[in-house]
Amino acid sequence: KSSLYGRMGIRNNKKGPQLMNIIIVGGKGFIGSHVANKLSLKHNITIIDGWSKSYPGFSMIHRGAKGLQPISELERQHRLIAHSYRQKLISGIKCVNKWTFNNFMDANLESLRPDLIINCGGLCEAILSQYLEEFTHDSTVIGLQNIKRVFECPIIQMSSSMVYGTWEGKITEDHSLNPVDWYGECKRKAEMLLDTTKDVILRPMHVYGLGDGSFPITMNIERQSKANRPINIEEADCLYIKDFVVLIEKIVDNLVSGIYNVSSGYNRDKNVVKKFAKKLMQIDVETKSKLGPTGKQRGQLDNTKIKEIFNWKLNYLTYEESVMDYIGEHENL
Repeated sequence: KSSLYGRMGIRNNKKGPQLMNIIIVGGKGFIGSHVANKLSLKHNITIIDGWSKSYPGFSMIHRGAKGLQPISELERQHRLIAHSYRQKLISGIKCVNKWTFNNFMDANLESLRPDLIINCGGLCEAILSQYLEEFTHDSTVIGLQNIKRVFECPIIQMSSSMVYGTWEGKITEDHSLNPVDWYGECKRKAEMLLDTTKDVILRPMHVYGLGDGSFPITMNIERQSKANRPINIEEADCLYIKDFVVLIEKIVDNLVSGIYNVSSGYNRDKNVVKKFAKKLMQIDVETKSKLGPTGKQRGQLDNTKIKEIFNWKLNYLTYEESVMDYIGEHENL
């Protein structure tokens, strides 16, 4: 285990760690924008992101046997709402609009002299990786290679539990890696570029909350109910974005290098979604369970290590608690 502050000669005190220069790659995205918003209260933040509405994850969607299809007008409106919400989160934060995997080397970023990089860049939807193989690889692997060419500071890398493939029961960080899709394979390749005595690798399950432009709860309910179909609920391990950003802040405050599973320990619940639709949208819906994107049942990540090392406690102890907060946030839009 290695601490960033020990290497930099910085010591924790009653006022907390010193102000740092932090680059957040992919800071316009769902996770990145929330992290940038939270950390900007204590540190100098610069976002590097080339996101636009031409980004494949915005304009396209996977529709089962139909494959990759353009999004509908309903989906487009929800994604624009999510984009607008994220823009408000990062309002006032310096943003360099350069693709990390293409023009990154020409962005003249050396002058930023970051103390830390948080890499949230790359394709965020595993299901799309089968159609966008080159984009997935370049944004995930080549992007990180370019980061390391320019900067020498520690990196907090957003990886994925998809590096494990599928499993039953709980799984710890020392489990063998066996990705079953191209997304997981690219995340595994990116991990291999990092130094676990210096960097932090996070392997989260699905992170959800307001600002998710791909699969917001309200869009799924509205889309399926209009088609007179039950709402599909993947009853998999998940994590609310507000709990996640609290964890990131704790890691930044006392960066201990290594590999960590990130999980809340609770699963999505189809009955909670029914209550959600009734309370927020005033409609009665039917829900049904479904398997994950790999078509196989998945267990839970063991989050013991990260909770103990960073003294991380969840603010939302159940899926229902987090969804009730989501409702309140959504009503304030």
